[in-house]
Amino acid sequence: MKNVRVLNGFLNIDKPQGITSHDVVDVIRKIFPNTKIGHTGTLDPIATGLLPICIGDATKLTNKITSENKIYHVKMLLGVETDTYDITGKIVFASVINKDEIYIQERIKRFIGPQMQTPPIYSAIRINGKRAYEYARKGENVELKPRKIEIFSIENIKVDLSRKEVSFDIECTKGTYIRSLVHDIGVKIGCGATMIELRRLKTGNFDINDSIKLYDFLKLEYDDMLNNIIPIEEYYKESKKVNLTKEEYIKFENGALLDLESQENIVRIYLDSKYKGLGTVENNKLKRYILK
Repeated sequence: MKNVRVLNGFLNIDKPQGITSHDVVDVIRKIFPNTKIGHTGTLDPIATGLLPICIGDATKLTNKITSENKIYHVKMLLGVETDTYDITGKIVFASVINKDEIYIQERIKRFIGPQMQTPPIYSAIRINGKRAYEYARKGENVELKPRKIEIFSIENIKVDLSRKEVSFDIECTKGTYIRSLVHDIGVKIGCGATMIELRRLKTGNFDINDSIKLYDFLKLEYDDMLNNIIPIEEYYKESKKVNLTKEEYIKFENGALLDLESQENIVRIYLDSKYKGLGTVENNKLKRYILK
């Protein structure tokens, strides 16, 4: 096994269908053993697309990146409801479709904006120490509390009534369950609906167009794998650059707070024009966050 050269950054992985996000993390851990690995937002096995993987010190940024807005491409089937709210579940309701394309599009657009959403019972949310899906699999009823989400846009709506399929692109906040959204859209239309495809296109500054398919990544030579890791400095290249004096940097490195006016929460820190890490700014106070 080769020694890892530099492992502090991100892998922009395109997750295939049929495996979990944790499965992807396990694979990357086998390639880079004894290295911290994490992901930035769960994708169900049915879902594909963008899954940024945090490596080394970048794992400290997992929660920040997970909290960024997401963009998905969604496809749903009209006239059917399942217990999981997607095509992998058992059919619990079926109906004819007697609405036209314009009516369906108009009902979908009504979901744009802030709202309360109830997660699906087949989800990983913990209730009294157990996952919600554990209760669902045993046929036990549990109450899931609605959560506040926001849908910023729903675009490229395409309705194919001959196939009973509808697809669209959606930008939304963290915590939005697309399966629940599809279910709620089906209720609003009046015929029921279930999700048949989900592909994540964007998370924060990560874009599917810059990703690499997991199995293509696994075919690479080891050094080429390393070259696919995006350095932390590169990911935050658009953030504020802060040049510190040697005296200021010593204080910063030791955890002292420095005065700094900034509208940005995360800034890049430099000493003698060399990147040294990231700092966080709160109430115009700069604090050490990640050092190179």
